[in-house]
Amino acid sequence: MRRSSSLDRPDPPRTALVGVLATFLSLALLPCGVAPADTVETNFEAFHVCTPPQPVFAACGTVNGQDGWKSAVPGDIPSLPQGYDQQVVANTGAPSEFGAQSLRLSNGYNQFEAGPFEFHFQTYSKPTTAAAGASLPNTEYTAQFSFISTKPTVQQPGLHVSVSPDEGEGGRMSYIGLEDEPNGIDVIFYDTNAEGEFVGYDLGTLPRNVPHTIKFWIKLNPLPNNDLVRIYIDGHDVGQCFTTWANFYRSVKQPVPPIDRLEFRSVGEQDNASLVGHGYLFDNVSTTTSNGPGPPGCDLPIEKKADVRTVSPGGRVRYLIAVRNRGRLSASHVLLCDRIPRKMTFVSADRKLLSRGGRRCLMIPRLGPRQSVSFHIMLHVDANAPPGTETNTAEEIPGVAPPRPPPSLGVSGEKVASIPSVKAAVARVRIRARRASPRRPAPPPVTG
Repeated sequence: MRRSSSLDRPDPPRTALVGVLATFLSLALLPCGVAPADTVETNFEAFHVCTPPQPVFAACGTVNGQDGWKSAVPGDIPSLPQGYDQQVVANTGAPSEFGAQSLRLSNGYNQFEAGPFEFHFQTYSKPTTAAAGASLPNTEYTAQFSFISTKPTVQQPGLHVSVSPDEGEGGRMSYIGLEDEPNGIDVIFYDTNAEGEFVGYDLGTLPRNVPHTIKFWIKLNPLPNNDLVRIYIDGHDVGQCFTTWANFYRSVKQPVPPIDRLEFRSVGEQDNASLVGHGYLFDNVSTTTSNGPGPPGCDLPIEKKADVRTVSPGGRVRYLIAVRNRGRLSASHVLLCDRIPRKMTFVSADRKLLSRGGRRCLMIPRLGPRQSVSFHIMLHVDANAPPGTETNTAEEIPGVAPPRPPPSLGVSGEKVASIPSVKAAVARVRIRARRASPRRPAPPPVTG
């Protein structure tokens, strides 16, 4: 079977955020300073199941309408007459921590990539109090879920389900893809760079014959490009600082959505009858929002030095720009930039640099703990530069790698014009006053 491109990238988030305004308005009534921490948990033990077991889509087995969960049922979506392949099932042979019942889900029936994409009737967990980077008291979001293949000894070709923090209408702010490959379950994560493009990360391949738990830990902040996401797999931090999808929404001029639940999304190019009634078992789903400090960040101080303190107009200045990772975790896709002053021009550098909107930048794919990276850059001072102090700024910008692979967003909108930085360092030099040109002697008088 041809490999679906949807297995390599997240399908587009929705571009009309229905209900966001209502959420903001309802929570705006809370007293100032109140941050109502809230947790919801689901283990499916009290959910209805079909007794005796019934075929897929029997009304007695759907998760829809049970304890705040929702999902499509037959008749909800004209293009999906059977709805999505989901049901609460009695466990036989499942891990003991999954208890007697779990949610089974596959992409046996799904929307085709040709779209238009449907979001409202995907499978969503019970909501908690919403969290957002602005206008809401809660700014910290954590969520986790456990899963295992229903066929732990063999591959289910084409099986792919994604799990995302969401607000119940497709306003996803992060993404984990679970793809069943010949050697196990491949875990793919996507965030966005400063320009709103999706950036993909392969977090590894997990054995399918044991249960796994994945956790999102997110801190939402009001300014661009400074949300923080950490991902834990089976209790271990994958060791990188990620960000949310807020940059995407800003790039297409859409409100950044709050998040209050998880979306379990079925995706693929065509129906796959071999998956119907199988897929993954999901259990022990929880979401928590609060006004906590969020996960630990990446400690990446930057340094900038000039090789001279003073320079004459028309002269040159050589700068050293360096970044060091003082944290315990790796940072990925860091852009280390020099913002060229208006009275200076770029001459050369000892590393290959990118040119980005008045900056010369070094792309650092990965910066491990206690590692440092630096480069030298030579600038020319304009011959007509006025006397005074010239400030040259170095900037550290995270998450700006080219997207992998280039996604088809299916939306239109202008890119954000600026590239916001997280940290900056400056170096100053004094430009001397220009020396007056020596006066030439007067020409000899001309006599007839």
